[in-house]
Amino acid sequence: MAIAESADSIKKRVNTTNPLVLTDEDCIVQSDVGKKLTYKKTIYTKTQTIRKKPTKKAKLLAIPDVKRWYDNVARGSPVSAEINLRRLSKFCEDNKITPTQLAELGIADVRKVTDLLQDQISWMESQGKAPQYIKGTITAIKSWLHHFDVFIKRRIKITDVDSTPTLANERVPEGYELAELFSRANLRAGAVMSLIGKAGLRPEVLGNHNATDGLMIKDLPDLEIKHGMATFSNKPSKVLVRKTLSKARHEYFTFLTDLGGKSLLAYLNERIVSGEMLTPESPVIAPFAKYERFRGENKGKRFVETLTIRREVQKIMRPRFLWRPYVLRAYFDTQLLIAESRGKIAHDFRVFFMGHKGSMEAKYTTNKGILPDLLINEMRNAFSRSEEFLDLEKVNDQQLKKQKETTEKLGNLTQEELELLQKLLAKIDNSKTSMTN
Repeated sequence: MAIAESADSIKKRVNTTNPLVLTDEDCIVQSDVGKKLTYKKTIYTKTQTIRKKPTKKAKLLAIPDVKRWYDNVARGSPVSAEINLRRLSKFCEDNKITPTQLAELGIADVRKVTDLLQDQISWMESQGKAPQYIKGTITAIKSWLHHFDVFIKRRIKITDVDSTPTLANERVPEGYELAELFSRANLRAGAVMSLIGKAGLRPEVLGNHNATDGLMIKDLPDLEIKHGMATFSNKPSKVLVRKTLSKARHEYFTFLTDLGGKSLLAYLNERIVSGEMLTPESPVIAPFAKYERFRGENKGKRFVETLTIRREVQKIMRPRFLWRPYVLRAYFDTQLLIAESRGKIAHDFRVFFMGHKGSMEAKYTTNKGILPDLLINEMRNAFSRSEEFLDLEKVNDQQLKKQKETTEKLGNLTQEELELLQKLLAKIDNSKTSMTN
């Protein structure tokens, strides 16, 4: 009986109980044991909607008080609102308390909540957290408590609060290192690094934290597109930073070096050749067209988020260099500082190009809403004089060109001229030897 049942199960498995329709006589469609020999095209459709779990952020913002506090901070800085929300969440997880319970504790007993903050600092220091990270966490919690009119009056100390241990060994790139980075970069990464390192822009200027805004073609007033080719009508080319993209919330401009402009033009022309129509509203740094389906929450947005921009530069740097992408902006500032020390550029110009508001004197000069053309031309000329300190790769190219010209000249000398040159060099060596003796 067991054998008969086993045979029946085998027949059922190989589908031999029903007559087979052998329509594929040439065996174009191959079949394994257990499959039907007739080919039927099956169309799979998605019949069930995937239910996403609410994120930590969504759960927190579902609390009315948290949402009200978050929106208030975001009016000043959306990035600060995101960071403060994450730090509030982490603090509450560490202390096994909800944001509402934390606020109620502060309202009921300010001393207890102050003790809680001090205990948190002691614990974070024992975990080896960076002082600035600890300070940021305490600042976020104080901001949350201020929302309920709870003010911490006690002077809370953090050990060596101004130290930055993660940046202790960081330095700006040398010329040959910068050339290596650009040689390893793709066109978009090269354009990004040029705008940061050769124009001093912050990464968030190219694309903000949620990819809703960024640098546009209209922000490059010297850019011209004629006959399907992008060029700059004026050099060094001007780059405008709108108020909405500026960290200090003021409009300013900077310039882009010759080599930086070439990298940017190569990227823009590649997009034009690929069929993209560049308009004044087009982003300068755009998402890859082939990755349109894999952008998550940023799907359909024209810009690239700041995190993606930083990761792209970081990918070019690793594993050779352990720098942050922001080191390119530090390079821009450092090289202009050297140019300033040699009288190439004024101090206020350097501060202005970095996007800083500067001193009280700058309030009456460079930080005016509309600058006179005479001052803009002077700033352009000063930047042009400082380009040699920013385009260090160009200096190396010029040196190689001179060496090549010298070699070609030596190759064109006759035998008599070479012998005369050797005698002259020998005399110089003999005179140096006699002087040392």
